Amino acid sequence: MSSMDLHFPPWFPETRAIRVSAQIAIRVRALRAVAIALALARRRLEARRNNVEERSRPVPAEARNSIPRTMPGEMSFNLDFLRSAAVLLVVGFHFAKLFNWQFGRLRVTDIGLLGVMLFFVHTTLVLMFSLERQRARSTAPLFFPFMVRRCFRIYPLAILVVTFVYLFRIPSDLQFGRFDLLHQNSGNLMANLLLIQNVTLQKANPGPLWSLPLEIQMYLVLPALFLFASRSKSSWGVIVFWWSAVAMWYLAGFSTGMLPLSEGGVRSPVEALLKFTRFVPCFLPGVVAYKLWRRPRVLPGYLWPVFLMLCWAAFVLFSGSAPIQTGWFICFGIGLGACLFRELRENFLARLVRRIARYSYGIYLLHYFAMWLGFVICRSLNAALQIAIFTATIVTLPVILYHCVEAPFIAAGVKFSERLKPLPILTQARGHAFKETAGNCS
Repeated sequence: MSSMDLHFPPWFPETRAIRVSAQIAIRVRALRAVAIALALARRRLEARRNNVEERSRPVPAEARNSIPRTMPGEMSFNLDFLRSAAVLLVVGFHFAKLFNWQFGRLRVTDIGLLGVMLFFVHTTLVLMFSLERQRARSTAPLFFPFMVRRCFRIYPLAILVVTFVYLFRIPSDLQFGRFDLLHQNSGNLMANLLLIQNVTLQKANPGPLWSLPLEIQMYLVLPALFLFASRSKSSWGVIVFWWSAVAMWYLAGFSTGMLPLSEGGVRSPVEALLKFTRFVPCFLPGVVAYKLWRRPRVLPGYLWPVFLMLCWAAFVLFSGSAPIQTGWFICFGIGLGACLFRELRENFLARLVRRIARYSYGIYLLHYFAMWLGFVICRSLNAALQIAIFTATIVTLPVILYHCVEAPFIAAGVKFSERLKPLPILTQARGHAFKETAGNCS
């Protein structure tokens, strides 16, 4: 047969046969088969690429309640371990402070300080991924939705704890060997409710709240840091940025004679600026880790806890009279090291640190109350009962408050931020910029 007949259906009037040469028909069929094969290959490649990106992308703590967990690798056990280590270091330091434990020449204050610094590295890293997902889902500006989510995440539980401590006059000023009651005035109370204690020079009540104003103020510039990191072509850009920030801080301090910083009041605006920014180099390693995160991992995951222990040992060994400045370099090393270790395997320990990381914010804010209740109010009981009361309080209260306060407000913050629309002036500016770009291209 030298031809192929294509017939119209029999009910079609004036039916006519269309004859096409066999050679053309074979070519059409071959081209159609090639097109189908290319389309299938493209779909498989896109599906594989999306799957790899989702598996390698960690989910921040504030988004875990709103993003469904479809697979265990969707969240990073390594980051959970880092956050759990941070909160356990803080709790351990306050135990040592309450009971006046001494460890030779080791300063117990350095234990808790390093824990707070680890919090800063972890927070910056996971929020960089949160900003990445936010930009992928919405065309709205990054800043306002991001700040709405962070305020819904941080303030509700902090306000609840501050109000509880104030109304029931809970002693929450931990000194070596005792808890003192901080007599608050209206200014101190408002500073703690708004989390601006470092600006108004008020004392945190309860004590662990001193670090939250630093986080809130870092959130103000984190979207800009994310844009800088995402547009930087090489990871060397963010590494040089960290070293530049450290060099500028030291240059400003030594040139004005303000170093070492005093522990008292503020003598000049330069000293105020140095004190206000002295924890910035602890946040920036999270940006470095974000830029390096998707590089191939070369070290086994079980060495990640060992690496963190070595970092803690180095911090204790070299902190001396400048623990904060020493912590900068430890945090920078952790930011680099986080991208070298493969993920921890899922086992009992990994699942345990994941739960500790989930409830770590409540543990951080409530462990003063648990210690005061277990070891001060119940000091007439035997040691076993005191430990049991403390353990029950520090385990149950953060879990209850997470599901009753934190998680609902996290979800509300996500919904509210998704409803935000770009401001008209920003929309017009984007339109003008697009027109100018199009005109330049033409």
